[in-house]
Amino acid sequence: MPTLDITVEQVIMLVKQLPLEGKKAVFNVLQNELEVQENPWLKLAGKYQDDSQFEEMLAYIEAECLHNAK
Repeated sequence: MPTLDITVEQVIMLVKQLPLEGKKAVFNVLQNELEVQENPWLKLAGKYQDDSQFEEMLAYIEAECLHNAK
């Protein structure tokens, strides 16, 4: 897909000029693109839930942060 040299403001201006059906079509395309994008943080969710050392590691990090804040 080619890259266009156009600003967000210009895109908004062009979309405003579309008839209602055109605006709906643009909205649907954008909404579908947003739904398809995967949240990268979800890959990490629950990664350490079964790690027996996780709580110990968190305590160590917290202690280091408190020590360095002094």
